[in-house]
Amino acid sequence: MKSQRVVCILGYKILYLIPILVLLHIYLGGTVYAATINDFSRSPEFYNVKISPDGKHLAVLINTDGRKTLTFLDSKTYEVTASLGGEKRDQVADYYWVNNERVIVQVEQVRGSLAKPASYGEIYAVNFDGKKGRMIFGYRAKTPSGKGGFLLDTLEGQDKYVLIRSQALSRRSDVIPEVLRLNVYNGRTRKVKRAPMPYSQFLVDHNGNPRFVTGTDDDFTSRLFYSTGKGDKWSPFGSAFEGTFEPIAFTDDNNSIYALKSEDGGPKGLFHYNLNTKKETELYRSSLVDPTYTISSKLNEVYGLRIDEDYPAYIYLTPDSKEALLHKSLVKAFNGDTVLVSSTTKDGKLAVVHVSSDQNPGQFYLFDTESMEAKKLLDARSWIKPSEMAMTEPFRIKTKDGLILNGLITKPQGKDQDLPTVIYPHGGPHVRDYWGFDPTVQMLANRGYAVVQVNFRGSTGYGDNFMEAGYGHWGTKIQDDILLATNYAVQEGIADKNRMCIYGVSFGGYSALQSSIRQPDKFKCAIGYAGVYDLEMLYKEGDVKNHTWGDAYLDTTLGSDKSQLKLQSPAQNVTNLKVPVLIIHGEDDERAPIEHAESLKEALDAAEYPYEWLVKNKEGHGFYKEENVLEANKKILSFLDKYIGY
Repeated sequence: MKSQRVVCILGYKILYLIPILVLLHIYLGGTVYAATINDFSRSPEFYNVKISPDGKHLAVLINTDGRKTLTFLDSKTYEVTASLGGEKRDQVADYYWVNNERVIVQVEQVRGSLAKPASYGEIYAVNFDGKKGRMIFGYRAKTPSGKGGFLLDTLEGQDKYVLIRSQALSRRSDVIPEVLRLNVYNGRTRKVKRAPMPYSQFLVDHNGNPRFVTGTDDDFTSRLFYSTGKGDKWSPFGSAFEGTFEPIAFTDDNNSIYALKSEDGGPKGLFHYNLNTKKETELYRSSLVDPTYTISSKLNEVYGLRIDEDYPAYIYLTPDSKEALLHKSLVKAFNGDTVLVSSTTKDGKLAVVHVSSDQNPGQFYLFDTESMEAKKLLDARSWIKPSEMAMTEPFRIKTKDGLILNGLITKPQGKDQDLPTVIYPHGGPHVRDYWGFDPTVQMLANRGYAVVQVNFRGSTGYGDNFMEAGYGHWGTKIQDDILLATNYAVQEGIADKNRMCIYGVSFGGYSALQSSIRQPDKFKCAIGYAGVYDLEMLYKEGDVKNHTWGDAYLDTTLGSDKSQLKLQSPAQNVTNLKVPVLIIHGEDDERAPIEHAESLKEALDAAEYPYEWLVKNKEGHGFYKEENVLEANKKILSFLDKYIGY
């Protein structure tokens, strides 16, 4: 039934336990091949594993012919007890154990022209043996609803009920959500609380009471409201605070909260705040970054935070709690890799753990907290061999105006000097890059390219001042930061200055073209994938304008000076280009509509400037279908090989 081997890592026994079903995927023919373009273009085979509260069953989210399906296994024999596939247009987005037998599923659906499934707030419930399956919320439920529902809390001790956040399905952002208690067997609901403003998010306490709600008003300003508990109305909270104040979790007694706070626009610190006495205590603050995300044993049982200054690190709200001690031990046992505890049994004896790194795309383990034994269950991408992947190393540089930028460099195995190099700016711009496994980065490194990523000004995660330093400077100072990282790679002897290309997706696609315009002689080619190329067009096309705060957001982040918008728009400045260009776009992209790619294409045609072009219908903001991802990757590598390859 299974293949086993035992090794020791820092005193912890790791028992590799792989069902025969999985072995068939891993050991076909017994021949080991180096990773190919196809390998980096495939979606994961396994997305998640969660254990039931009594530890008797596992629920595994699986890629089945391009759809996410759910399979239930006996946790001892690994025999399949049931599988949930749904209709061909449906797939499982996420799922949660509510009690020992019942799981609720957030359903995604393929609708309209897009190949990528989208969530319409439907919730399905089923037992681990496949019985009593039914849609319990949404337009296909027995009692249909025109609203979408999204899990908010599993309500400890209430096996039949969960809390959901419900709101009318609308492209606009002026709909007001409410909290409902949902029966996971019959789908009946009871209203708990209504939000005071549109499109807000709730934080509930350990008794299942919504106590905080936050949202964004029409002026693109965040607002925070508070309630003392059941029956109490919402009141504005935080008028005494300057800067940002973000509640993230309640303490066990519900009388205090943990919050992220910054008064001066710098990185957010972690604070303990007593709701009765109003006393606050700073627990932690990085001088460089905001905390990345909370780590929790359940939806609202937060026990720590991940910090990403360079490599991942963790801080714990209650360092002596069993959850924190377990996580700390696992991080040590797996040599500093990223560790996520996806689920635990009610008694805390068993935990499902996901481990990943820059070279490891993800592995799932079943960990026994009493015997300190870990059983390896599954590999997310079994065809990827971590030993063949490239290492990603952090770096820091300083801008002329004093900002600290951190970034990542990935070099091909066994090579570190005078390399053909791809500058790979991230999207957003209000996101950031993290150390970890990235299939695109690894594909490029596997081909022999060094890859440079940088968190330029405007990125999130470094405090509001850092993010706002990019406002109005999408095409100028942000690009200068990208070019600074490019020069750093050359100065360090890593990049061959005569063999560099720039490639990016979304805002990264914009940057690929804009940086090539800003310094026409720096790169040998540019690849724009799902990019925006005419900044003024953002006011007219795309999904940003659907939000009530859309214009305010664009005025704030772009600026309203039309002459500057034109100067910072690649489609308006193609006469400054000198490098070969590849444009890749989805025909049904709502975030960066195809009109952006077409405006760039028209400008290039008018200038009689050569370019390569790949557009796919039924694709949105980044390709979803594996065959289209593969075609795009082949096109990208062929283009890079042509201009900077060996």
